[in-house]
Amino acid sequence: MTAPDTVDLDDPATWPTDLFDLIAELAPAVPGGLDTGSDLHNEAGELAGYDDQVRGMLAGRLLRTYHATRLLDHEIEDVRAFGLHALTESALTDRVDRAIHAGSIPAHYLNALRESTALVHESPHAVHYRFGEVSVVSSRQPLSQTWPHRLLSNWGGEVRQFGPVWTDTKFEGIRRIGRPSLIVAGIDVSTPAAVVAGRELVFDFIGIHLGLAGNGVTIHYAADIPGEQIVDICHPGHPEYDRHPHFPAS
Repeated sequence: MTAPDTVDLDDPATWPTDLFDLIAELAPAVPGGLDTGSDLHNEAGELAGYDDQVRGMLAGRLLRTYHATRLLDHEIEDVRAFGLHALTESALTDRVDRAIHAGSIPAHYLNALRESTALVHESPHAVHYRFGEVSVVSSRQPLSQTWPHRLLSNWGGEVRQFGPVWTDTKFEGIRRIGRPSLIVAGIDVSTPAAVVAGRELVFDFIGIHLGLAGNGVTIHYAADIPGEQIVDICHPGHPEYDRHPHFPAS
């Protein structure tokens, strides 16, 4: 898709006209004195009824989203070419095998890496919710929190941040392989694959319109995001990355 088809939640100038008009129509009904998107959700919960309409207005367009991770050079090339894939158990194994084959990780660390995943350290019920999706956030605002630094500083993804490789200082060199990578991806939020956590998207559009803080939600996208929907991959030195001064510099 071309740039005009990409909607940036943080930039109302990119919103479709019908969506902008709807949000402008809803905003005056919001109680005064609210500070954050969470306040809006709590005090004007009836606006959730407009969420399907908002998503429908975004059909045929891509919502700009963000995924923080750390990638080896061949992984960066793969994301550019093939996009982000919904996580599978086999992908965890394949990722380590390819890193060893590329010479980025010594082969004798294989068993430790396989033991340091949510599959080993979490209950089957908890693990179930970590697979079959790509997690992204819908706005730059959540990127100002502390969690992106952890994901940008440690290779392997959140599902691998368990056990000895995550806690033992002797594995620090393994955790630091690759480059901090802020992936900008466009997704279709009009489909059932886009499951929003916490509150409906309509609240964040209204929150941005009203100038509230704390907008942006996590979207658990239960499908692959193809390469043609990868808008950019940003590393230290890229303006989109460097606008977040707390991100790791290397």
